[in-house]
Amino acid sequence: MLFVIKFLKSLNKNIVKTLLILAIFCLPFLNGCENNLSDEGIGYISGDTLGTLILDSQRDTVQISSNNFIKYINTSSSANMLVGKYSNYESKTLLRFTGISSSYDTSTVLSAKLNLRYNKTFYQDSLGIISFNIYRLGTYYDFSTLTYDAFNNSSIGSNILGTYTGTPTDTSLISITLDNQTVKDWLKYAYDTNYVNKNYGIALLSNGNSSTIKAFCSPNYTLYSGFTPSVTVVLHEPSGSQDTITIGTSEFTSLNYVPQINSIPGRIIIQNGIATKDILKFDISKLPGKVIINQATLEMKIDWANSFYSKSSYAPTDNRLIYKLLTDTSTLTNDGIIYYSYQPDSNTYLAYISIAVQKWNYGSAANLGIVLSNIYEYVNIDRYVFYGPDYSDVSKRPRLKIRYSLKR
Repeated sequence: MLFVIKFLKSLNKNIVKTLLILAIFCLPFLNGCENNLSDEGIGYISGDTLGTLILDSQRDTVQISSNNFIKYINTSSSANMLVGKYSNYESKTLLRFTGISSSYDTSTVLSAKLNLRYNKTFYQDSLGIISFNIYRLGTYYDFSTLTYDAFNNSSIGSNILGTYTGTPTDTSLISITLDNQTVKDWLKYAYDTNYVNKNYGIALLSNGNSSTIKAFCSPNYTLYSGFTPSVTVVLHEPSGSQDTITIGTSEFTSLNYVPQINSIPGRIIIQNGIATKDILKFDISKLPGKVIINQATLEMKIDWANSFYSKSSYAPTDNRLIYKLLTDTSTLTNDGIIYYSYQPDSNTYLAYISIAVQKWNYGSAANLGIVLSNIYEYVNIDRYVFYGPDYSDVSKRPRLKIRYSLKR
C-alpha cells in the first residue's frame, strides 16, 4: 500500500484525476458484463458453494419412479464365449470359422479337433460340470448384430458333431473331436460358395449334464496368443501325402437366457447379457426454474444378497453403472452422454449427474429420466440388484441430492 501511495504522489495531479474518472465511468460496464451472461452459460457454472441451497430427495420428498425394461444386446465384442447351464440361467455360443483356405477342397479329412481355452470365469460353481454338444447351424446369421430374441432355435441341426463334458480350471485347453464330414464341407465351401452344404457355423449347446456356465476365450481375446478358438485338421492329400492345418480365424456371439426376477419387491434390477436396464425418473418440480446447479448426485445402495455375479477372481472387477439421459421413451434412445458411478464404499454407488439435472431445469431436455445399465453388460451375465424408490428402509432408497444457488 505504501508503494502505491508513493507512486500516486509521483504522478502529475491531472493524470491521477483522469485515471479516477475513467475508473468510475467503466464500473457500470464491468458489472453489466458479469450479469449479462446467457442463461445457458451461467447455468453450467459450478463454483462457490457458499450460500447454496440443497434439494434432497430423502428430506424434501422428491418423487422418484423406477421402470425396468429389456433391450436385447449383441455380445460379439466380448472376450468371453459363454456356454453351459446353471439353475435357470443358460448360455449358448454360435461360432463360425472364416478365412479358410480354398486349397484343400479335394483333400480327405482324417481327423478334426475344436480347440478352446477356458477363460477362468464361471457361474456359479468353479468345480461344477460343464457339458455341451456341438451342432451344425442351418441358417446364416450376422453374428455381429444377432440378439437373443432374433435367433430361431430351429436353425440348430439335430446331429451331434462333437461333445464335451468336464471341469476345466485355470486356463485349461480342451480339444473336442469334430465330425470329419462337417469340416470337409467347410473346405469345399471355401473353394466354391455355391456348394450345397454352407458354412453357417456351429452351435455349442448345453445338455442335461451341465451344472455350471463357463467362459471360453473368444476370437476377441488378446491377453495371450494362441488362446482364441481354432480347429486342427489332419488331411490326406490327393498326392498321397498327409498334412496338418490349423483354422484359426473365427467369429462368434453368445446368446444368454436369464430368468426374469421382477418379483423381488422394492428393487431395481440391472441384468447383463440380455440386458435388463432401468429408467429412474425424478420429479424436480420443487427446484426453482433456471437456477445455478453447483452439484447433483445420485446415490444408490446395492442388495448384494440378491445379486448374481461370477465369483471368479479373474472376472472383471469393474462393476460400475453407466447413466444416460433418456431422450425418447418409445425408442428408449439416449443423448449419448455417459455418467459413470463410483463406489465410496462397498454398498454404495454414486454418480454425478449435474449436467443432466441442469438440462431438465433449463428445459433444454425433456425430463424423461435416466437409463441405468452396467458397464460390462455385453461381457457377462452378472445381475446387480439395488434398493428401489419404494423400499421400506428410506435410507436405502435412491437418493438425489441437488446443490444449487439462485441467480443474483
